[in-house]
Amino acid sequence: MIRKINKIKNFGIFQNFAWNGLNDFKKKNLIYGWNYSGKTTLSKLFQNLEFKDKNKYFSGSEFDLTTEKGNTTTTHTQNDLEAFPYAVKVFNTNYIRRVFTFDEPNSDIQPISFYLGDPSGELDKKIKKLDKNKGQLENIRDNRYQEIVDEFGKYDKKTGSKFTDKAKDIRENYLDGKLTRDDFNISHFRKITGRVKNDLPKYILSNTERDKIKADAVVTKDFEPQNEDYNFSEGLETLAEKVKTILEDTAPKSIPFPELDENPALFDWVQKGIKLHEGETECKFCTKTLPQNRIKDLNSYYSKKLTEIQDSIANTQEKIEAEKEKLKITFPDKKNLGGGFQPDYQKAIDNYSETAKKYKTQLSILEKDLKRKSSDYFNDIPVTEIEIISFKEDFKEIKKAVKAHNDWLAEFDDNKKKALDKILNHYVAEYLQAEDYNKKESDKDEAVTIISNINSKITTNKAEKLALEAQLKSSVKGQKELNDILEILLHRNDIKIEIKNDIFTLERSGHPASNLSEGEKSAIAFAYFLTELKALRNDAPPKLPNTIVFIDDPISSLDSNHIFQVRSLLQTFFKEENYAQLFISTHNFEFFSVMLDTNLFGSKNKDTNGNKRPLYFIKRNDNNSSEIKKLPLSFSSYKSEYVGLFHTIKEFNELADKEDFTNLLILPNAVRRFLELYTLMKYPSDSEVDNRIKKVFNPEDKPTYNTKLLHWFSHQNQFEKVQQHDDKILQLEDAIKELLEHIETKDELHWKGLNGE
Repeated sequence: MIRKINKIKNFGIFQNFAWNGLNDFKKKNLIYGWNYSGKTTLSKLFQNLEFKDKNKYFSGSEFDLTTEKGNTTTTHTQNDLEAFPYAVKVFNTNYIRRVFTFDEPNSDIQPISFYLGDPSGELDKKIKKLDKNKGQLENIRDNRYQEIVDEFGKYDKKTGSKFTDKAKDIRENYLDGKLTRDDFNISHFRKITGRVKNDLPKYILSNTERDKIKADAVVTKDFEPQNEDYNFSEGLETLAEKVKTILEDTAPKSIPFPELDENPALFDWVQKGIKLHEGETECKFCTKTLPQNRIKDLNSYYSKKLTEIQDSIANTQEKIEAEKEKLKITFPDKKNLGGGFQPDYQKAIDNYSETAKKYKTQLSILEKDLKRKSSDYFNDIPVTEIEIISFKEDFKEIKKAVKAHNDWLAEFDDNKKKALDKILNHYVAEYLQAEDYNKKESDKDEAVTIISNINSKITTNKAEKLALEAQLKSSVKGQKELNDILEILLHRNDIKIEIKNDIFTLERSGHPASNLSEGEKSAIAFAYFLTELKALRNDAPPKLPNTIVFIDDPISSLDSNHIFQVRSLLQTFFKEENYAQLFISTHNFEFFSVMLDTNLFGSKNKDTNGNKRPLYFIKRNDNNSSEIKKLPLSFSSYKSEYVGLFHTIKEFNELADKEDFTNLLILPNAVRRFLELYTLMKYPSDSEVDNRIKKVFNPEDKPTYNTKLLHWFSHQNQFEKVQQHDDKILQLEDAIKELLEHIETKDELHWKGLNGE
């Protein structure tokens, strides 16, 4: 329900209204206000809600309402009426005009006709038009847009789809038959499509990359890990230093033996033979007697230093041979490595072989230097310069290639899966691009949207047709309900609703009704309104529980004899509380009073102060704007408007500080209304209030001047003068005082009655 109207700005007479602490609206609310105070304007605000049109009345206005639904409290403005959570139904003078349609093509008098829910009354034509429209929509949907959807559906239909056929083609012809149906089928194809379709070029590979990725995807795990630790401690530099030392070393000669110096073979043979002749006197070779001191002289020739040099040469030669052996490393055959790693591996091995040749060359130089030294132990021999060779980079590259193979084996399954995913992405993307799949999907999506819109229109069409058919079926029922309410309102049955050619027509005593009075129009429209509400209550599901009802002056243009009929209808209808909220506004105090008696708006006995009852007053201020206020207690405390006005005037007269009087701004109109009613009791046959005042207040009576003055500036059309002439406002106090003195002295019995004596 609506709890508050937080503000109304530039909405007719409501120029800048704010709630300002006023009690919240309740489920049922009664609003009183004099003519031109702003009641109908307030009902138009509710019509903006009803039609969800912020500009229906007073374009450019602003308003702000607080609603409560369930446990949710929400604020709504003129800019979000579509989100307003309730339906709204408003009865006011504009509603009355909407109910009646006048048709006068060829004669002066024609029936006044209206139709429940169908102003034109041409239901059959509407139903046929809906059927034709439905056929056109279905034809466009099925023969234009559904074909686009169906054609695109061939890609991914349940059986025999294009995706299924392409998945089979890829399995059998693109990947060497390495995949089974479980490995790659329409489900996989569909998933990949969703992944790649938004950026097809990103997933399509070049031919070279495609072939490499394909090889990785179909490779089998036929390899073993290989040793990747290949290295040795390089001795070339150390050997070179050793050879240099040997070449620079020399053996001393104590006794010359030219023949030994000149014959290296003899030199070696004699050196070895000395050890065989230690302590001997004859030669073991020729058996001749050895010359005296021969062995001693030879030992002097072959010194200890010489032996050391010879030993060093021999030892170093052995090390050189050992260094050569170190180069004989058995590397894995390149076939033992995955195909992708073989080129880099072979290149690293070839580089090693080249480095090894260079290394051996340097070792050979060292060997030649040692051989030269072996021919000349007694002299310093110059060293041949060599190049220091390193295998560090070769071993690094070999290890890198083998490690890549080993790492690949360690991650074989993951790598193969990644390669398979990549190649499948490529094949699917390539297919989608060739098929112009994205364009076809876009066309399909657009077609689906259009089909959805068409289906919505067909659904709406169907609902409209059902509603029209329902109206045709319920015409008699609607006719009876309207006639029943009319008879109650008019208190006669001469005016009836009849059905002719599916149209509700008004008849008076069996003839087309014409020249309806404003009262009769009001009664008929109000009967129509209550019938609409009853239809909302009886809908399946009922719509009335979510409907806010605003009724503005339902007795407008009706005489006082109809007040109790309207009250009875309202009390009976709204006694069943299956509606969201009710607002009733009126300028008629008698109607206001009888509505209070219904207890729809709370019991006076339970709240003697009237503070908690949902009673409101629309007040027009002196700045030509209106506001909603709590109804003054005096208005709800009396059965009669006349008595209530009297006590308001009397309360003002008895105040010491009259400027603080709560209802000061409504006082001029209150006095004028009181004078109308008071003089009407005196002279009921005279319709002019001015004439009655002259008769009641003759020229000899003191209040005459003030009373006429009061009548002049309190008249609604002259209300602006109240703001412009403060000196005349000051005369209001004296005018009221003299008016009450007149009644008290000239009409004593009436005075006592008004005061309850």
